[in-house]
Amino acid sequence: MSSIAHHLTVANLVAGYGKLPVLHGVSLDIRPSDMVAIIGPNGAGKTTLTRAILGLVTLMDGQIRFAGDLISGMESQKIAARGIGYVPQTRNVFGSLTVQENLDLGANLLERHERADAVERIYEQFPRLKQRRSQRGQSLSGGERQMLAIGSAIISRPKLLILDEPTSGLSPHMTDEVATSIKAINDSGVTVIWIVEENPQLIIDLSDWVYVMDAGTIRTGMPAAELLKTMDMREIFLGAA
Repeated sequence: MSSIAHHLTVANLVAGYGKLPVLHGVSLDIRPSDMVAIIGPNGAGKTTLTRAILGLVTLMDGQIRFAGDLISGMESQKIAARGIGYVPQTRNVFGSLTVQENLDLGANLLERHERADAVERIYEQFPRLKQRRSQRGQSLSGGERQMLAIGSAIISRPKLLILDEPTSGLSPHMTDEVATSIKAINDSGVTVIWIVEENPQLIIDLSDWVYVMDAGTIRTGMPAAELLKTMDMREIFLGAA
């Protein structure tokens, strides 16, 4: 495998909405197969960063490269086709469709002969979804919806999976179940970036590297094992200096 496979680099990124920048010179280096948590207070620019990588906000300066190719400036569909999966925090499943129909829709990017096996792999990874395969997305619990959203995102076998607050609002039991599933996806070789608001210590413990954002900038980046020894969670999420 090439040393640049799955490698994401963000260099001096300025991005936002319309003419209003939210990110101010953000730089990241995400190594292949790493699990990377991005944490920080509300309004730090975490979601804007994920949307910038996907081409969903205005890029004003800087570059984004994935697997050695320049993707900044590409249409979002073409970025996704490069092997980047995305699960937004909200509106991430089709509520009027059944679990099976949601997964079938996600599998449409695959060759026709691959689709049925791909759906079965998702059911093996998320047995709870198989039990709910005939239920509509809107009738699922919060945790089950997150599993369906993640399953729909990984069914086409992305190289990089970006998750925006995947455990937000979930019960402790479902938080553990979803987090464990995400860790299993990462262990299979998929690079994972997840935005963290709730349960930061649990997520950091599962991660390889952590970036701390504040006011649209990267405050620091360090191995996850070191962060809890050197920084105070309350300080990070209050945005204190």
